[in-house]
Amino acid sequence: MSSQPPSVVKPRSAPAPSRAEAARPPKPTVERDRPRETERSAYGSRIDEIKKQWFDTVAELKKVTWPDRETTKNLTLVVIAISAVLGALLGGLDWVMQQLFALI
Repeated sequence: MSSQPPSVVKPRSAPAPSRAEAARPPKPTVERDRPRETERSAYGSRIDEIKKQWFDTVAELKKVTWPDRETTKNLTLVVIAISAVLGALLGGLDWVMQQLFALI
C-alpha cells in the first residue's frame, strides 16, 4: 500500500466533445487527504471566512447602481403614502368590526 492520496483517473480518449460540452468549464477536482502543512485551526479558518465574506460584500456594494436623490425622495414618499392609506383602511375596518361585535 502506498501512502499517497488517491489521484483522479482520467478516462481513456473519448470522441471529440460537442460545442456545448467544449464551452462548459471543467469539472472541479476533489481534494482528498490534505497535507498537514496546509491544515489550519478552526479559529484561523473562521477568520478567513469572515475576511472573505467582508471582501465579497464590499465588491458587491461597488457594483450597485444607487438611485439619485430625486428618485429616492419620490420612492420614499410613495412608501409613506401607501403605508398611510393601508393604515387608515385597516384602522377603519377594525373600528367597523368593533362596532359590530359590540352589538352582539
